[in-house]
Amino acid sequence: MSTLDLLIIAVYFSGMLAVGIYHSRRASSSIRSYFLGENRGKWWMLAASGAASNFDVAGTMFLVSLFYVTGLRGFWMLWSWSFFNAAFLMVYMAMWIRRTGVVTAVELMNARFGDGRDGRMARSAGAVLMVTFLVFSIGYAFAGLSKFVPVLIPGIGPEEARLLTIAVMTVTTAYVMLGGFSGVVLADVIQLVLSSTAGLAIGGLVFVKLDPAAVAVLHQRFSTDWWPQQELVLPAGYETWTHFSSLAIYLVISGFLLNMSGAGGHYGEQRFLATRSSTDAAKAGCAWGLFLIPRWAMVAGFVYLATSGLVSSGDPETILPTVIIHLIPAGLRGLLIAALLAAFMSSFSSTVNAAASMVVRDLVQPLKPGLPVKTLIRISYLATLLVVVAGVVIGLHASSIKNIWVWMLAGVIGATLIPNVLRWYWWRFNGWGYAWGIFGGLTAAALIGSTQALGWYGRAGLPEYVYGPVIWAASLTGCIAGSLLTSSTPLTTLTGFYQRVRPFGFWGPVAAANGNNRQGREVRWVAANVAVGVVGLISCYLSVFFVLGHYFTRFAVTVGVFTVCVLMLYRTWYSRLRQHEPLAEAAQAGSAAQSGCASAEFQI
Repeated sequence: MSTLDLLIIAVYFSGMLAVGIYHSRRASSSIRSYFLGENRGKWWMLAASGAASNFDVAGTMFLVSLFYVTGLRGFWMLWSWSFFNAAFLMVYMAMWIRRTGVVTAVELMNARFGDGRDGRMARSAGAVLMVTFLVFSIGYAFAGLSKFVPVLIPGIGPEEARLLTIAVMTVTTAYVMLGGFSGVVLADVIQLVLSSTAGLAIGGLVFVKLDPAAVAVLHQRFSTDWWPQQELVLPAGYETWTHFSSLAIYLVISGFLLNMSGAGGHYGEQRFLATRSSTDAAKAGCAWGLFLIPRWAMVAGFVYLATSGLVSSGDPETILPTVIIHLIPAGLRGLLIAALLAAFMSSFSSTVNAAASMVVRDLVQPLKPGLPVKTLIRISYLATLLVVVAGVVIGLHASSIKNIWVWMLAGVIGATLIPNVLRWYWWRFNGWGYAWGIFGGLTAAALIGSTQALGWYGRAGLPEYVYGPVIWAASLTGCIAGSLLTSSTPLTTLTGFYQRVRPFGFWGPVAAANGNNRQGREVRWVAANVAVGVVGLISCYLSVFFVLGHYFTRFAVTVGVFTVCVLMLYRTWYSRLRQHEPLAEAAQAGSAAQSGCASAEFQI
């Protein structure tokens, strides 16, 4: 790297530490301030923070390898990675989350199941599982950056790469600990601007670099066939995706469950809980999806450079850093490296902040409710350090980014899908059902993971579309057994939750008691808007691939579809949202600090 590149990176790191120091005093005033910024955040900043948190190095490297290997069939994988979650969030899910008025995603268990033994058990089970997932997320980030550094700095060995990765994580941990949630959000906004600028710059560079000869090679090699045919010829390390149609069915079902369950169960919920009102939460859900557009310019650009033969890499997961070294000029290279480090730091900081919030709010405070704020914040510092160390240990033992990613989604998150969906849509589901469902899914995941580690299923192991449904079945069995073999949640708790959140689904007795006979009509509106939103997002992201790859006819079609979807949603979603906004804001101003919602906000 040139001196200019190093200077840009140094300035960036200094700026991030300054953000943490600037927010340190305000962050320590209360637990709600430290983990939610006192609900003062602007909706677009919170959306930008969420999008920046999704824009990570390991994920970007994996997406590049995914589309390089599978072509546009890679869009099927995006279901399980929740890229289309914005459609569900903007239409109804973000508003439900905000109306709960809690501090963490796991604390939602108290609002839903009450403060009895079953509610406390559900909260503890959810906290343990999500902290486990977040620790794996840190290991995933560590593995990605460790793989990124050696290609970026020729001659550096694996040990030096790991030390540099730990150094970057140390700087990030420092500003997370100092600045709390407000510091994380401001840093994320800066990082999104940086990474989006780099993404658009890469997209423009690739568009220019693809001369007619390179375009001809690209169109011959890159598969624009999106249909998930059963048999694909894939390189080593991707054998479990060979039966792609079976995989696609699993991914779509998994994605629907994930999208219907919330915002991921970790840092995603934090962004919507921190908004000023439920209408702001809905707008943040929409903006989150749109802020990801520059990321697709970066991903498509790197994929096309490799596919057209302008650069080559023996490992699909190292295409991204290889392109940076061989094709990106000095100055822009420094900006891009700083942007990718920003992407890593934003994802890492959100993960660490969410894990610490769950340890403090959902594990420590219920056991020691009388601890002062300063003590709790010190505990959050310790929790931050512990989850980072545990994640690094996992990352040190990971052989592939893909392996960690697959196990995180199919294994750990697979155990939460069914319980997290049922808590919103079924009134008879109680805290024991949630806890039994979590532990049933985790037990199945642990058994499958252990046998895979022992090599019982061959070198490639079982594909996720085989073991994923087994984990779901174990979790569903626990949910139903735990709920029906124990007493239902007290009606007063159910009524309070229903009146605040106004969920739809199987809430018959509770809905009838509250005089709500409009559920069928609400569901039809929601389903229609979600469908339009998903189509709009897919066409929007596809249009980026098509314009950069010089597929101009297809680009025109996808832009046309996206435009139609936007016009439809303006009439059927945004106009209705604006009609309720004045009432929502007035109700919000008069509501209690803990409820965070009001009766005027109930209707979708």
